[in-house]
Amino acid sequence: MLTDATIPQIPEFLRKLYPFRTRSLRVEGRNMSFVDEGASDAPVLLMLHGNPTWSFLYRKTIPKAAERFRVIAPDYVGFGLSDKPRTPGYHTLERHIANLTALIEALKLEKITFVMHDWGGPIGLGYATAHPENVERLLMINTWAFVPDASFQLPLGLRLIRGPLGDLLMKKMNAMVTRGIPGGTCHKLPREVLAGYELPFANPQDRAAMTAFVRMIPLKGTDFEAPKMTEIAAGLRKISAPAEILWGARDPVFRSKLTAYMLRDSFPNAGEPIFLPEASHFVPEDAAEQITDKLLDIFKRKPPKPQQTFNILQ
Repeated sequence: MLTDATIPQIPEFLRKLYPFRTRSLRVEGRNMSFVDEGASDAPVLLMLHGNPTWSFLYRKTIPKAAERFRVIAPDYVGFGLSDKPRTPGYHTLERHIANLTALIEALKLEKITFVMHDWGGPIGLGYATAHPENVERLLMINTWAFVPDASFQLPLGLRLIRGPLGDLLMKKMNAMVTRGIPGGTCHKLPREVLAGYELPFANPQDRAAMTAFVRMIPLKGTDFEAPKMTEIAAGLRKISAPAEILWGARDPVFRSKLTAYMLRDSFPNAGEPIFLPEASHFVPEDAAEQITDKLLDIFKRKPPKPQQTFNILQ
């Protein structure tokens, strides 16, 4: 069931930063909140966040983009203004792809331009590989869609959250938000912005999704999400839509440019990655203007020529 747009019940300081009306969709008995801005008949722009953020991540881009697009920005179940199951087992890549698919079908979204950051990549590309005919364009931002090779190592903080200390770190410190977001931006966040990220997870019992998503990252072929991630990676060549990559060059998670080039070489019509020297992992915080400019640019530009080479030293 879809609801009409309403002003969410959030503190006044947050409404100033996040002035959008939200709607919700009932999926498997859970409410999934989403922003729906812009003309209903405009080209569709679907903005997908990662962990531990929510649609608040795109608050700087949504107003300008909505002048040209119908902007849909969901909060996955477990994040933002959506319901928060307290059982970590709820969270699987398959389920979040299914929830996104349900939203797209309920809204009858067609010819979609995807913006995907962090876990937005596997979730959005999980849909896109199953429905390549409904993909108009892709803009990928510090994300991935494959099982990394043995050379990839998570930062210490994420390794700790994957281990037995993870539940304690999340319940006592809300570490993914209070440490992870400031550590993944190049610029000091104003206190009210950090409070905006903390608000959905004020109750320690509501933090299950953040911990689960860290533990979902497949680092080897035997990890439980590896088969689904491998399936998605195998399907990327079916997506003929133009693909663009914006990359925060100072990312402490994806510390090598290799991931950006691997993404480029995974698609038949991908442009060269654009590296942003003053952006870290949370690029929409560090470089919102560049994202908006890129969206308005690719809307009017011809598709890039397919890439035939792989050279991480470029």
